Amino acid sequence: MSTDRTDIITTIVLAAGSSSRLGQSKQLLQVEGEPLLRRISRASCDSNADRTLVLLGDNEREHGRIIRDLPLYVCIHSDWEKGMGSTLKAGMDFVNNFLGDTTAVIVLVCDQPLLTAEHINNLIDKYRSTKAQIVASSYSGVMGVPALFDASLFTEIRSIDDEHGARQIIDKHKADAQQVEFPGGDLDIDTPEDYQRFKDSLRAQEEAKMTQSFTAGQP
Repeated sequence: MSTDRTDIITTIVLAAGSSSRLGQSKQLLQVEGEPLLRRISRASCDSNADRTLVLLGDNEREHGRIIRDLPLYVCIHSDWEKGMGSTLKAGMDFVNNFLGDTTAVIVLVCDQPLLTAEHINNLIDKYRSTKAQIVASSYSGVMGVPALFDASLFTEIRSIDDEHGARQIIDKHKADAQQVEFPGGDLDIDTPEDYQRFKDSLRAQEEAKMTQSFTAGQP
């Protein structure tokens, strides 16, 4: 938690969807022994953001159960089927109604397994040093989420289409946006093939570490 009270930053974790392309709940996918939703939520809670808000919708009871011990707010969005933009706007409404002293939000999604508290902190540090309206993550030649938005853009965020997410605002203001590199940010899990590739990648990394350790121990 941040002790700098010149700003109050709330993260918004968008986790209301049904993962229809995956065929199962991506929120419950195991990543290094931890459900993906919990992994993302914990990274947020461990960061220097002041608050974490998680938006749930489909299967909200089971999803809520895996994060109920974390220090965060939960908002149930009953109209999650309308799209990610609808969910983001529900989060912004919650912030406006119950966390009205928030001066910036960071929009997170629940399918980027390589997200860390360190990256969230890097977004916050860039925001504090530049005072930019937007600080977006950069990967694969594009800017995207996680992304931080200053309060001056809150009204604009609440006016996006139901089907569009934060990228709509980033693209509109990209000329003035600041960027923070997010290695692995382009890895998201939307299909069973995505999940398998991710698991294979983790396995390969672990095997490489073991080989390196074994080699280092040789006389």
